[in-house]
Amino acid sequence: MTTTIGAAAISLAAALTPATAGQKASADLNTAAGTCFGKTPASWPNLILACDKVIKANVNPATKAGAYYNRGSAYMRIGGGANALADFTQALKLKPDFGRALQARGGVYVGQGKFDLAISDLTKAITIDPKSSAAYNNRGMAHLGKKQTAKAIADLTKAIELEPNDATSYATRGSAYMTSGEKTKAMADLNKAVQLDSKQLVAYFNRGQLHLANGEKANAKADFQAVLALAPNHKEAKTQLDAIAKAGG
Repeated sequence: MTTTIGAAAISLAAALTPATAGQKASADLNTAAGTCFGKTPASWPNLILACDKVIKANVNPATKAGAYYNRGSAYMRIGGGANALADFTQALKLKPDFGRALQARGGVYVGQGKFDLAISDLTKAITIDPKSSAAYNNRGMAHLGKKQTAKAIADLTKAIELEPNDATSYATRGSAYMTSGEKTKAMADLNKAVQLDSKQLVAYFNRGQLHLANGEKANAKADFQAVLALAPNHKEAKTQLDAIAKAGG
């Protein structure tokens, strides 16, 4: 079971000895732990309820940290960013070296525009797990948010090396290349992003912008229409299509 943090998919934490300290866990707690830690398929709201039970039980700190992390991941899935941030923070209080919680909280900070906090968390996450493509991806997004284009490209390139089929990393690096004026590299990355994931809205929009800059109105129109197919209320895509129509495109 996975969810998305920032731009990258992350997995639920595996069960970390879901038993009460010094005594046998109740059947109810074992059932809740099985759901919270992804052993039993469940909807995100039900996973949240199950993790609630684990968190409130007399379990060891590592297990509780995993439950907070999983509940935070579920909150992110249903749009509860504030609750997710609180849960990831609680997980880190219990387990400061919890790399995936650092990566996840860093992703939330990216979404909030708190780029310095994001970079701090994600740098720690990378130190703990140098092979975390998600951490490099999200730190690249944070650097891009701070207009540190070279650092962003370096991180996103590393993310792609670690996960060659990650469409989001290609889409984000394409955005970074656009910012640095490297249009050919940007187009290559955006094409790759769309090839890997036909629902890459950002890649379609930015590729449409590149097509417009190159005077390719028909290609730009197709990309902006693809954006609207994914997000019918996307104002920028509508504006661009209106401009193309007025220009006779």
